[in-house]
Amino acid sequence: MPVFRTEAIVTRSLPYGESDRILTFFTRDFGKLKGIAKGARRSRKRFQNALGLFTYLRLIFFDREGMGLVRVEGADVLQGFSKIRESLKRFYYGNYYLELINEMAGEREANQEAFELLFSFLSDLESEKPKEEWLRMFEVRILSLFGYRPHLIRCGLCQREWKELEGEPHLFFSIEKGSLVCGPCSKGYNNLYPLSLGTARLIDEISQLDLKRLSRLRFTSQALTESREFLPRFVEHELGKELKSLKTLKSLKEMS
Repeated sequence: MPVFRTEAIVTRSLPYGESDRILTFFTRDFGKLKGIAKGARRSRKRFQNALGLFTYLRLIFFDREGMGLVRVEGADVLQGFSKIRESLKRFYYGNYYLELINEMAGEREANQEAFELLFSFLSDLESEKPKEEWLRMFEVRILSLFGYRPHLIRCGLCQREWKELEGEPHLFFSIEKGSLVCGPCSKGYNNLYPLSLGTARLIDEISQLDLKRLSRLRFTSQALTESREFLPRFVEHELGKELKSLKTLKSLKEMS
């Protein structure tokens, strides 16, 4: 049976039977993998607490036919991200990142940019206090990497670009079209969210800016409000389902 090694992040971990664990990993070389760790719950010494959520590790696994569950043979922790698990707010943010990756990624479809994105945002979450704009940035980047990038450089109907739209008093993001829609073109459409040109430019820049330069961008209060309204809804629309972690984040905001 062939043995493989790759860097991985644990994105889901569930008990199975009396002693095993079913795990989902997002890996650098193989994309999303599901596997079983035999005896992981009975013998902590074997995996040394390497299989907790968020853990960045060097994964060793057997894969007989390139399909179904892989068999986890070993896991060496490279970064535990323990602070994420110790803070409720950090945990909720991180859990949202993981759910987005789990839902967006197809099994065994390598996407190294998405792996770097997840690792980078978990690293920031480990070292700094959570910022709401991180959620919006992650949404934009993950949408773009998996083919759902919002189209914001022109009206999705009349095709007028930013310069021609500067005099328009009302602009919207259409969940249905996945694009910017100007006021005159918006009649007859539902699920429209107000969107300024400034926010449209910012979101478009986030979708294509080098990952290392993302931290330099700043959201105005208007951009944060507008993106908070439409981006999570657009994510759920494209996935065709509600996200449990998003509901949890909303409840966290209501409590604060």
